[in-house]
Amino acid sequence: MRIHRLLSLAVAAVMLASSGTASAATEAAGVAVRADRPGVYVLAGDDAYPEGIARDPGTPYFYVGSVTDGRIYRGDVRSPQTSVWLPGNAADGRTTAAGMKVDAAGRLIVAGGATGFVWVYDTRTGALLHRFATATPNSMLNDVAVAGNGDVYVTDSFQPTIYRIGATELRGGSGATAPLRPFLDLRGTGVVYTEGFNLNGITVTPDQRYLVVADYNDGVLHRVDLRRRTVKPIDLGGALVRGDGLLLRGRTLYAVSNADGDGDTVNVIRLDVRSGRGRLLARVTDPRLHGPSTAAFDGRDLLVVNFQYGAASPVLPYTVVRLTPDRGRPG
Repeated sequence: MRIHRLLSLAVAAVMLASSGTASAATEAAGVAVRADRPGVYVLAGDDAYPEGIARDPGTPYFYVGSVTDGRIYRGDVRSPQTSVWLPGNAADGRTTAAGMKVDAAGRLIVAGGATGFVWVYDTRTGALLHRFATATPNSMLNDVAVAGNGDVYVTDSFQPTIYRIGATELRGGSGATAPLRPFLDLRGTGVVYTEGFNLNGITVTPDQRYLVVADYNDGVLHRVDLRRRTVKPIDLGGALVRGDGLLLRGRTLYAVSNADGDGDTVNVIRLDVRSGRGRLLARVTDPRLHGPSTAAFDGRDLLVVNFQYGAASPVLPYTVVRLTPDRGRPG
């Protein structure tokens, strides 16, 4: 009863915060939010632990996955409430859900963490189209990026491998399982895997020439040349960025982190990927952020997931928050 009451009060507070302009504290943090869309989206369930998010730009919808049981929520950017779109499904092997993206064909691609699977769902019907399985034991398939040609790249936080699913492998689909094939073995590249989470966030540069990946353990960003399959650390002038989710628009890289700054941070980086250099412009924070993991673009805004990984007493309800990191506290 007490939990229910606390949850109800929290939802009411979230609704109030989302209906008006940004709070004074938010303004002090230098973060703007759109007045015509909610500033906060609520995820039902006190065990959600939402990690990944994907925005379907052809619709008003976004998707959020739970690491607890693999459930997938769907939200409408115009409404503060979300609903469970796909419950956890042990038949698919989807007992957890991590990073995700929606591709140009409207397919939701979900990394399966320690399950070793990547699932592909039809966002119109919810049908399972494909399941890809790695043959590497003790994997942690963490995040997903979709290239302009439709190829999909997946990071593994526990094994030194980046995987690729070719665009042709995504055609059609009846739910059958296919191999998840390695694209690049990272051993000997300068990316050194140690205990804990290693490669995490991943994104493709606008020219489709490189991947940018984040080494969460070391606080280093790396550039992966897709043609030569070479890896080079990005020089940030001594700044460390322990990125989880990565988003790249033009030359501006957003790296969501629950470790940098005050632990509730979106790093804003000016990136010159061809030279392998970047400059940390700001570490944007906001009082609505609680252990964020990743984000998705919604226009010029970011939809940031409050994962709260490892929190003994997470702030309820779990939420996705909208912010525009065009200003921020200097890093």
